[in-house]
Amino acid sequence: MKAGWLVVALLVAAGCGQSEQPSRTGEAPSVAAVQPALQLAVIEVETGQVPVTVEVTGQVTAVYQATLASRIQGTIDNLLVREGSVVRKGQTLMVLDNRDLQAELSRVTAELDNANAHQTRMEDLYRKDAVSKQELENATRGLRVAEAARKAVLAQLSYTIVKAPFDGVITEKKVEIGELASPGQPLLKMEDPEQLRLEATVAESDVRVVSIGSSVPVVIDALGADPLKGKVSQILPAGDPQTHTFTMKVDLPKTGGLKSGMFGRLRLEKGMNTTLLLPKSAFIERGELASLFVVGSDRVARLRWVKIGRTLERGVEVLSGVDAGERVIVEGAKGRDGALVQDMTAVASPPQGS
Repeated sequence: MKAGWLVVALLVAAGCGQSEQPSRTGEAPSVAAVQPALQLAVIEVETGQVPVTVEVTGQVTAVYQATLASRIQGTIDNLLVREGSVVRKGQTLMVLDNRDLQAELSRVTAELDNANAHQTRMEDLYRKDAVSKQELENATRGLRVAEAARKAVLAQLSYTIVKAPFDGVITEKKVEIGELASPGQPLLKMEDPEQLRLEATVAESDVRVVSIGSSVPVVIDALGADPLKGKVSQILPAGDPQTHTFTMKVDLPKTGGLKSGMFGRLRLEKGMNTTLLLPKSAFIERGELASLFVVGSDRVARLRWVKIGRTLERGVEVLSGVDAGERVIVEGAKGRDGALVQDMTAVASPPQGS
């Protein structure tokens, strides 16, 4: 009985062993072998000359801006503008109470009339030899004093009317009707929105690369990535001794949506540098991470993480992750890690003259 069970067990074991080992001639191909090669264009990593740039941050300000203040003390009688009001040069913006000055003007005008009449009378009497020359000169001096007094009151009256010094827009209103304005107190702020510039502080080592009249690209983040063509209009001659920086003013062209107070960045070119460049399509970007597919001598694509830099006209700067001479897939999004790649660059690029 035991011998019979032993024979059956041996037969079963032998049968199982034979079924688990496929014949060499009928061996099925692997999954990787049956997958067709990816037909993609491949490009070699090359070095190129790119400009070395320095970005300097700054703020957009108006070329013409003014803080309007009172020259005399008086109650604000009329306020004709508010924030955002467009004004013209010479336009009345604010009027102070001038009743006291009007009364003073009436008084000095009457004194001027009396002095004028007295001087005329003295001239007539002098011609008749009825008064001395000294009396005539005193009358003439009295007339001049009266005229000067009237001019002084008229000047004071003109200070009660605040006018726009140039064409522009009211940006801030600091007082209301009925408030008492004091000499030197800021009342309104205005600027010309048609003429704007970027003011930035530049390190002393970077000031030498630009000069007055130089054209520099300026990027205003609120308006997009396309740079504006700025022109250096002024570099202050004295720098900050603490930070060793200089203030640079760059005039900006008229641009829709550009306003004072916006943040901007100007780019200063400091020469050329050698770096690795690849087309933007070769990268697979996930947030701040970037990767690409490197094709080795075995024609297998392998995913590799890289560090990229600036996006330039000739391509994207590669800071690390690949070396010059390596080959990568041009359209990284179509690559697959571990897949065979058939280089279709020659097919995609027709011969010259065709």
